[in-house]
Amino acid sequence: MPAAIRTDNGEPFGVPTRDVIPILSLWLVAWGIKPILNRPSRPQDNAKVESNQGTASRWAEVYKCQNLEQMQQQLDQACLIQRNHFPVKRIGKTTRNEVFKDLYTPARPFEEACFNEKNAYAYLAKAVYPRKVSTVGSVSIYGKPFQVGAKHKGITVFVKFDPDNIQWLFLDQHGNLVVSISDARFSKENLFNLTVCQRTDSLNLSVAETH
Repeated sequence: MPAAIRTDNGEPFGVPTRDVIPILSLWLVAWGIKPILNRPSRPQDNAKVESNQGTASRWAEVYKCQNLEQMQQQLDQACLIQRNHFPVKRIGKTTRNEVFKDLYTPARPFEEACFNEKNAYAYLAKAVYPRKVSTVGSVSIYGKPFQVGAKHKGITVFVKFDPDNIQWLFLDQHGNLVVSISDARFSKENLFNLTVCQRTDSLNLSVAETH
């Protein structure tokens, strides 16, 4: 159970437009993991991981794998060799496992009980999203249109998440409430399963493909 996970801004880890908090970041926060996003177009922020991914894929020869199970087996074997058998010059031509004794000691055991959606809600509630009301009186949050009212068309409203009632608060420039609208997509179940913004048809397709 890591303390933090760094990702880039590309899907599915991040949101390229950076106009909402990624769902994955909310999911990580619910598990007590700190999400860290690279700066846009700055892969060097994660240089070691980028390099390690390339090395691991070559060692495991993932391009030869016939399926996900085989790829996982070969990646596991590559990790075993890298830690237990490969001598590293910078640490005295010995193995990582000999020098770093805690490599196989789980510092934070994984327990499902520690998933807390309220932490994710509180994290989401810190953000304020400016949105311009369309000509039909709606604004979009996480790909879903919400009707604010045609009389507000053309103005900018500020959207905040209400963690207690699982709803969006639409405020005017003075901080006055224009309207509040519930969003059932952010249920604990959807957040736990990472299905907050998935459509039903895409879910059915995914299930069909796995069989």
